[in-house]
Amino acid sequence: MIRVAVVDDHPHVAIALRALLEKTPDIRLVAESRRGAEVVSLVRQARLNVLFLDLLIDPNFDALAVVRDLHTDFPDLKICVLSAYHEPARVRALLQAGVCGYILKDDDYVSRIDTIIRDLAAGRLYLSPQAYEALAEATRAEEATQSLTERELDILRLAQRGLPNLQIALALNISPGTVRNHLSAIYRKLSVHSRHEALQIAADNRWI
Repeated sequence: MIRVAVVDDHPHVAIALRALLEKTPDIRLVAESRRGAEVVSLVRQARLNVLFLDLLIDPNFDALAVVRDLHTDFPDLKICVLSAYHEPARVRALLQAGVCGYILKDDDYVSRIDTIIRDLAAGRLYLSPQAYEALAEATRAEEATQSLTERELDILRLAQRGLPNLQIALALNISPGTVRNHLSAIYRKLSVHSRHEALQIAADNRWI
């Protein structure tokens, strides 16, 4: 028997799961809550196999910290996040923290929830298509920032302030030609064609 719980502030999620899982003798919804503060005690008491956890259940709920603690204290528990958002950095961070699934709430997951639960319980990863795309984007961004040198990041920081190449060169005590060479390298690494695009990527990923 696969024991499942849902922690989500929207009751329709648990209602839909309960209705569907009544037809699956090998899966049972054994607990539910609408409060993030009850997650740890619920997991401890219910002896769960799979937990569906709303990412933004309340303003003070730190999902990432909770996932890390649960992964440490209950290593066999399979955690699947439910979210309306798929910010690349957040998807990646939660997967690194130990979640086994990331489902976007607008995804049509309910119709195949029994298969998803069995896959999660067996240790297989489940991601909504948008979450896969977000993970890929976060991976590309991490690879790009790892390839940028500290001098290239310095140039982006100065460019963000609106400084032209000559002033960037003066600030860093290098020649304007060297600044142009660094910018060309940055564009190549980030697969962009302009300073604006490079700054947008750097800002979105909080490199500068």
